[in-house]
Amino acid sequence: MQAFANQQTPDIQALFSQFLAQLPPAQLEQLTRKSDGFPDIRTESRTHVKTAVAAHWLGRQEQTMRGWASSESGPLRPIRVSGKLAWPVADIRRLLGVL
Repeated sequence: MQAFANQQTPDIQALFSQFLAQLPPAQLEQLTRKSDGFPDIRTESRTHVKTAVAAHWLGRQEQTMRGWASSESGPLRPIRVSGKLAWPVADIRRLLGVL
């Protein structure tokens, strides 16, 4: 997709933060709570997590996360380790407002 010269690229991270700010506290809590065998983001000790965990915390599909990585258009940038994506926990916490 080609952007026109007079159009600015939207700040995805800012838009995502605005979206999260509009969520009711209970729904935000649900997104960050441990469930379905996934670790709780507030107690996670790893620096990076697999796509499935990051997608769970952010309430997104794994394919969405892979799309963000491929197009470099999402609010997060993963690193690649042996061909696998690793998502930074600190950046996910910042996006969700969980410190």
